[in-house]
Amino acid sequence: MTDAGEQRWEVIFPWMEQKLGGRIVSRRRQGRESGGRFAWFVDLEVEGRLRKTYVRGTRDDSFSYTRVYSTRREARILEVLHREGILVPQVLAFHEDPQAAVLAHVEGRDDFNNVKDPQEKESILESFLERLAELHSVDARKFEAIGLRVPETPEELALHDLDVWQSTYEGAVREPLPMMTFACQWLRRNVPRKPVRPVLCQGDTGPGNLLFHEGRVSALVDFELAHLADPMTDLACVRSRDLYTPLGRFPERLTRYAELSGREIDFDTLLYYSVKTQALVPLSLAPVMENLHAGTEHAEWIAQHVFYLRTTAEVLAEAIGLELAPVELPEGTTSRFSAYYDMLLENLEREQAPAITDPFLANRMWFATRLARHLRTAERKGSAFEAQELDDMGALLGRRPRALREGHRAVDAFVRKASPDRDAELVQYFYRHARREEALMEGALGMCEGARLSPLRA
Repeated sequence: MTDAGEQRWEVIFPWMEQKLGGRIVSRRRQGRESGGRFAWFVDLEVEGRLRKTYVRGTRDDSFSYTRVYSTRREARILEVLHREGILVPQVLAFHEDPQAAVLAHVEGRDDFNNVKDPQEKESILESFLERLAELHSVDARKFEAIGLRVPETPEELALHDLDVWQSTYEGAVREPLPMMTFACQWLRRNVPRKPVRPVLCQGDTGPGNLLFHEGRVSALVDFELAHLADPMTDLACVRSRDLYTPLGRFPERLTRYAELSGREIDFDTLLYYSVKTQALVPLSLAPVMENLHAGTEHAEWIAQHVFYLRTTAEVLAEAIGLELAPVELPEGTTSRFSAYYDMLLENLEREQAPAITDPFLANRMWFATRLARHLRTAERKGSAFEAQELDDMGALLGRRPRALREGHRAVDAFVRKASPDRDAELVQYFYRHARREEALMEGALGMCEGARLSPLRA
C-alpha cells in the first residue's frame, strides 16, 4: 500500500536496483519503530544471492532541525565511524533527492523492553556501555573533514548544538513556548566551565537506538542528532531513554561507564545536560505540533510533547535545587456527548484494531485510538484545566488573561525580562502547566505512561 506521502520516495527503489546491481524482491515500510521518518526494509537479489538492506529516509519538513541535521550529514558520520571500527551500519549508497541512506543489514533486534531474561538484559547493557565508551574514544578531529567543527571554548562546547535547536525552533513556530524560552535562557546562563575534551556524542543514545543479538550489541543506530560535545551529553541522553526503556539501577550504569571510559562522572555537568536533553524534545516537536495532520504520528507527538514538558520542568527543578509542590488537578464533568466518545473507542479498540493484520496500518490504528482517548479526556476536563491555567497565569502576571493564547504570549514576554531570582517561581509554574497538559493525555501516553526520571545517585 502506498499513501500520498510515500509517492515522492518511489524514485529510490529503481535507483537502488541500478546502484546495487540487483532486483528488489521485497520491501516493507517500517512503522513507529522508525522514529517517525520514512524507512523501509528492502531485500534485493544480487547475482543469485539475497542482499538485505535498510533504507533510512528523512523526516517531513515540519521537523525543522533536519535543515541542519540532515540525513546526508548522518550518513557521512556513519562512514567515519565505520572506518574507525565502531559498530554502526555500513552505508552502501546515498540518494540525494529525497535524501535517503541505504544501509547494510545488521543482524539484531531493537525491542529491549521485550527482553525477559534478566541475564540477557544485563549482558546487553554491559555491551552497550562498552560500545558507548568506544564511541567516545574516537578522536574528534576525525570528523573535521566532513564539516563538524571541534568546539574550542566552554560556550561553544555547551551551546553550538543548542544554537541549532533554538534557531530552527524560533524560525518555525508561530506561538512561542514560555518554558522553552526559559530553558534556553537558563542553559545560556549556566554553561559548565570545567575544561573537557570533546567527543562525538550520538545525541539520542541508549536502548531503542541500538541493535542486539545473542546478548550483545550488534550496532549503534540512529546518528541523526550526533554532534561533538561533552560526553556527559550522551549520559544525559541515556537517562532520557531510560524513561521508557528502563535500564534499572541507573547510578550503577554511570559508575560502570566511568570504569570503562576512564572518565569521572561530573554530576553538575550531567544535570546541566539533563536539562538540555529533556528540553530538546519540545523544542523539536513545537513546529510539528503546529502542523499536525491526519497522516502524521499525531498521538505520539502529542504524547511526547506533553511528557517532555513535564520532565523538562522536573530537571530544571533538580538543577536549581527546588522541591516541586504537588499539583491539584480539577475533576472533569460529563456532557451529553461523553458517552459517544466511549462508543467510538469501543468500536476502534474492540472491533477495528483486532481485524487489522498489516503492521503499518495496525500502527496507524494505535495512533487513532490514542487520539480518541485524548479527545475524550479533553471533552470532560479541558474547560476546568483551562480555567486553572488562566488563574495560574494571572497569579504570575498580576492580571488574569482573557484567553490561553494571550496568556502564553504574556508569560513568554515576562520570562524574557525576568531576573534569575524568579527562576524557582517560574519553574514551579511550568511544572503545574506541564502536569495539566500531561493529564489530558492520560491513558494515551503510550510508552511514556507512568514513566519517571531515574535518580543520578544511589
